[in-house]
Amino acid sequence: MTSLYAFGLPGEKFCVKENDSGVFDYASVDLAFADRQWSGWYMRMPASLVEHAIEHLSHKVSRTPRDLNIHLYRIIASYSSNQIESLYGALLDLFIVLDKKGFPLRQRLFNKFSGLLLDKQRAFLKQALLLGAADVESIPHSSCSRFNNGVVGSTNVVIKTGEPSQHQFSVLDEARDLIDSGLIDDARMVLEQAITQQPDDEHISRELLELYRYTKNLDAFATIREQLNGQPLALADEWEALAETFFEEVGAEG
Repeated sequence: MTSLYAFGLPGEKFCVKENDSGVFDYASVDLAFADRQWSGWYMRMPASLVEHAIEHLSHKVSRTPRDLNIHLYRIIASYSSNQIESLYGALLDLFIVLDKKGFPLRQRLFNKFSGLLLDKQRAFLKQALLLGAADVESIPHSSCSRFNNGVVGSTNVVIKTGEPSQHQFSVLDEARDLIDSGLIDDARMVLEQAITQQPDDEHISRELLELYRYTKNLDAFATIREQLNGQPLALADEWEALAETFFEEVGAEG
């Protein structure tokens, strides 16, 4: 029996390793053997693997609907492969599962992908973002959704305008949602962007420092510290202390 192991490489490279020799057939890949840390979902896959990969992720979403990582893999794989109907189905399923929870994460995904969708799909997701999917009367049909593949009620989705959102957007909430989903690098980049805009914000500064301490990402720390040079940085003493800690660790390793 052929033993398959799929794994990703940095950049646009994509590799599948087969223990047996011979010409490789992508259609024979069993993605159940893909390592959980595999980064291939974030890359443009070979055309012969796309349909199988999205079906695999859709099945995993059905079995473990609370696993946000799987939802995000499915959304990103659909987007990277330009499978727009699958992308809507993946977003719809995540919005249904989260309902009113995880607003910063839902908002981030809506802002990134809604422009690719049909008007009625985008209108539904906007209303679901503000109210929660369970409180939206109608849901545009999606053959790719695992949790709702029909239309409930009227197909006319009405969006109220001129009313403020009930949710206060928070960079910290967004970053923590990403951390909880295992997307540590994404959380770091959100916080780094925020600290360059609000260097005097103590809460953002503390959250970012904790992330650097946890990941020990010296390169990222050094880059953002250089960008913030001369700025009125909150918790400046703690930034300096962490810089000294990193310097000592590098010296010890050398």
